Amino acid sequence: MMPELNQECAETYYNRGLAHSKKGELELAIKNYTKAIELKPDYADAFYNRSKTWLRLGETEKAKSDMAAASSIGINSTT
Repeated sequence: MMPELNQECAETYYNRGLAHSKKGELELAIKNYTKAIELKPDYADAFYNRSKTWLRLGETEKAKSDMAAASSIGINSTT
């Protein structure tokens, strides 16, 4: 895939993750955030929101890891 297409796809998966999270479909949110990160490994907002979702699932260590990744990349989101 071309880099521009990867970024667009990553944003689509990220937005799906947000929607699933809002509906309480946390496992689906994790899957979509993960796919967004696979397509765009420096997607700080996806790491950040996946971290928040891991916390909601009680997965503290995974949440810490994702928050560290988001912090090292630089978080742009205020969500």
